[in-house]
Amino acid sequence: MKKKILICFISLFVVSAIFSVQKSSQVTTNSKVVITGYVVSKGNVPFVYPVIRTEDGTEYMIVCKDKQKQKLLNAQGTLIKFTGTLNEEGFFVLKKWKVLK
Repeated sequence: MKKKILICFISLFVVSAIFSVQKSSQVTTNSKVVITGYVVSKGNVPFVYPVIRTEDGTEYMIVCKDKQKQKLLNAQGTLIKFTGTLNEEGFFVLKKWKVLK
């Protein structure tokens, strides 16, 4: 009887741990993220794309429309506050941005 109760508690713990990990990973990918950093261009001409470089050195590739991409590439070297979400691949999906300096 004690073994059945112990097995039941262990299985409930394992199941709750599995579901809590999946739920937290979904929240981080769909939640609003605000990043402050500088725009840096990566790639070779004609395949240049903008990247956000934060002050701690982390880089995020930006997913945006071509017009926004060109405006961001023209704003290289300025401190910008970016608002958006992180998608499943780890890219930053840009919603809006504002120049701080």
